[in-house]
Amino acid sequence: MSRKPAVPLSPVFVPLSPQAAFRAVVHGYGVEAMANALLMVEGTLHNKCNADEDSHHKPTMQDVVNVTRVSGDHRILESLDRMFNRAGYDLNAGPVSDEALLELLCRVNSESGAMHHALHKGLAQDDFSLNDLYLVRSEAFDLINAVLNFVQRLEGLVDE
Repeated sequence: MSRKPAVPLSPVFVPLSPQAAFRAVVHGYGVEAMANALLMVEGTLHNKCNADEDSHHKPTMQDVVNVTRVSGDHRILESLDRMFNRAGYDLNAGPVSDEALLELLCRVNSESGAMHHALHKGLAQDDFSLNDLYLVRSEAFDLINAVLNFVQRLEGLVDE
């Protein structure tokens, strides 16, 4: 069974834990399909996905690379970025049409709205909690990513 890399049409939740992100990516792709693509026993992959247990059955760096490559889903990398207070964005060239630019500009504004909504929700309470901060921060990373993708596509318009 062959699957195309995942191309999210809408923003996807990125877990704070890289282990939880690994599980989400593998389960989103399909454990059986991913195990087949990696030439791995399905039970072994299930064990590596179990984020609730502290055992030696954890994904290796090679597992992370292979799962990301096969799925096309970058949530594990994004989770690592957030864990270490970093941001990354996709450098793959994309369409530079007016429609594609308008879609990216709308994504920038949508992500900005999501960040402002999270901030408003957190500040509307009596106390601004650590969870509120994490939610605002997560939305801010998504906004930064969207802005950088938009600028990258604009670079494709340069005629020099």
